[in-house]
Amino acid sequence: MKIAVLFVGALALGACAITDSVTSLAPEYLQLSPDEQNIWVDLNAVQRERAVLFITNGATLVSSLGSQ
Repeated sequence: MKIAVLFVGALALGACAITDSVTSLAPEYLQLSPDEQNIWVDLNAVQRERAVLFITNGATLVSSLGSQ
């Protein structure tokens, strides 16, 4: 199950990187709050990958940032 989630997350992030116009909006399936959407905009690619893993496993976007 976790491998499937990781695979889907990687595909979603990969699809964002392929397009010419990269959007700063989080994928809809993450169902982020408006505050989390504001945080998402400022994340780099590595932080977004980590956030997807945390969120798809039931954690929050903020928890994925740890002590950063």
